[in-house]
Amino acid sequence: MRTHRKLRLLVLVFAVGTVLPGGMAQAQTTYDVEVGQFLEGAPAAESSRFFPGDIDVHQGDTLHFTSNGFHTATFLPVGAGPVEWVDTQATFGTNQPFALIEPDEDDGADAFKFNNEAIFAGDPSCGGPAQPACSFDGSSAVNSGAPFSGPMDFSAIVDVSAGTSFYLLCIIHGPDMRMKVDVVGAGQPASDPADLEDANAAALEQDIDTANALHERFSSRKTSHPAVGGGRVWDAWAGVDSNHVALYGFYPQKLRLEKDDRVQWHFDSLSFEDHSVTMPRGTALEIAANSPIVCDPDGDAGPGPDNPPEIEGPPFCNDPTQLEIELDDRFLPQIGNGAFRGSDLESSGVRGANAPTDANYTLRFPKRSPDKGFKYICLIHPFMRGRVVVD
Repeated sequence: MRTHRKLRLLVLVFAVGTVLPGGMAQAQTTYDVEVGQFLEGAPAAESSRFFPGDIDVHQGDTLHFTSNGFHTATFLPVGAGPVEWVDTQATFGTNQPFALIEPDEDDGADAFKFNNEAIFAGDPSCGGPAQPACSFDGSSAVNSGAPFSGPMDFSAIVDVSAGTSFYLLCIIHGPDMRMKVDVVGAGQPASDPADLEDANAAALEQDIDTANALHERFSSRKTSHPAVGGGRVWDAWAGVDSNHVALYGFYPQKLRLEKDDRVQWHFDSLSFEDHSVTMPRGTALEIAANSPIVCDPDGDAGPGPDNPPEIEGPPFCNDPTQLEIELDDRFLPQIGNGAFRGSDLESSGVRGANAPTDANYTLRFPKRSPDKGFKYICLIHPFMRGRVVVD
């Protein structure tokens, strides 16, 4: 059997004043939950799930979230379904309260920025290391924010009544990356830590197998069909997601074409991730690295300019509410005329699970390439690199 780093589910037990029928004290429990996990023993891939994905807790128990990836642990209000909540509260590219990317309205119609409500903790005074745990009472969302300067380390007390269920999700990766919590009565057993640990280990093993099988299947695919007007259209994939797994790669990584052939990149398999196909690589790397940090004293509604950071490190602005992390204007949209000649910027724009579209993107190659091919990257994940060799 394949070996892997075993998930550790640590449980800390504290005596508290909750009393069961007959006078028996109910102990409070802190459950450690891992949010996503990069997969060892597999190609560049991540398990896009909560470990565990379902849990039974008592009122007053604490959920402690850790992650080495770029995720959030966002408690949804009681009664809110993950899909409906994202549709109404966190749709990518809108002014909704928790949209990961929102318009930067005072910088132009095509300007966008990260939404501070999505990427930062909703209450910076609780939940973090050496802080008291936040409280979730079910009335409104509680957001961990995404980790920028180290691993996620966030805790919240479940303060909703028995008989209640609610969900958590990762704002960055959408409603399919979610966790369900059932709050059971004081006389009913909550989840057993040993059982959760076994289930987590089995899920991780399954995800490693899925990642390896997907990588093998898509690496060997070489499919094409005749193009209207001559030449061929070759299929490629900008990342592949399936069954809680996201593969970070272009498939196939290298394509060899004849002049005037086309490549059609598929984005419709993506359940968690968003990607782009952007070339040439040098320009694409410049765009990916260009996320200006500014302070906007009068917000998007005011006429005043954005100012340089006032502090060298986080929160960068004397008033953290003025912080804006902007995106290069070329980051999100599709750019180009659909034919790559070697130096012109051609980009699919951001597409996938959470972006406005997951439609296929087709590019024609009317010129022969250098021997090493035309190189391209994903703007969101610049370590994802591919090339097209045109004979």
